[in-house]
Amino acid sequence: MYKLILLIIFLTYDSYCYCQLTFTKMRDTSWYVELKDSTVLYSKKLRVRYSEKDGEYLLLDHHQKILMSEVLRYRSRTGEYVREKGPVETYRIEKGGPRLFVYSRSFTYSDSNGFHTGHDYFLRKGLTGDMQKMSYRNLKEAMADNLASMRQLQASRTTVLIAGGAGAVGFLFTLIGGAQSFKQHSRVNQSMPTPPTFPVRPGPPMPPAQPDRSSVSPLLIVGPVIMIGAIITMCTAPGHVHKAINIYNQ
Repeated sequence: MYKLILLIIFLTYDSYCYCQLTFTKMRDTSWYVELKDSTVLYSKKLRVRYSEKDGEYLLLDHHQKILMSEVLRYRSRTGEYVREKGPVETYRIEKGGPRLFVYSRSFTYSDSNGFHTGHDYFLRKGLTGDMQKMSYRNLKEAMADNLASMRQLQASRTTVLIAGGAGAVGFLFTLIGGAQSFKQHSRVNQSMPTPPTFPVRPGPPMPPAQPDRSSVSPLLIVGPVIMIGAIITMCTAPGHVHKAINIYNQ
């Protein structure tokens, strides 16, 4: 009986270790690279490197180097990527279809404030479609056969137009209100009496003159409020685009 219990414990422990080992292997080999000859290589580490001689390449375990010209697709900690002909070579998969695919491309640029990272977005209809730059026109052409997606896309365009117009009006109100407030403030300062230059009798000091609150134009308050509302409205536009793509992929 005692031996039977030990055997059960041993088998249970052995099964647990096997499951843990299998899970570890699955987790450690979650990064992979698929070559153009259909070979798939798994690696615990996968990094993109660059050299003057070879250009961009993938660095796998044990310093194994794979040139980008041999890569079809790969997956790393930063996402899943494909190599396709188009405006650029390497694309990060943002939405994986099945009818409309969305990709992105990161790039670095510099200005007077230093280096920054930007993103370009692309789309492709189906697995065999052409890679196109993300734009309202290209989205409209790609989803023209889905009425529900077109409604969401039109809602996004309408939101952008309304928010842009409201922001312009708010900015104009702010400029006009600032000019009016400056003129009224200057007029109030000119109308204030100047302090006497001759000696005065000692006594309590005269209270300072209070500025006229009416010197602040209402437009100087309304304008920024309108601009804040326009910014909030503008932020809702991308949500309509995401809904349009999700509806099309259903």
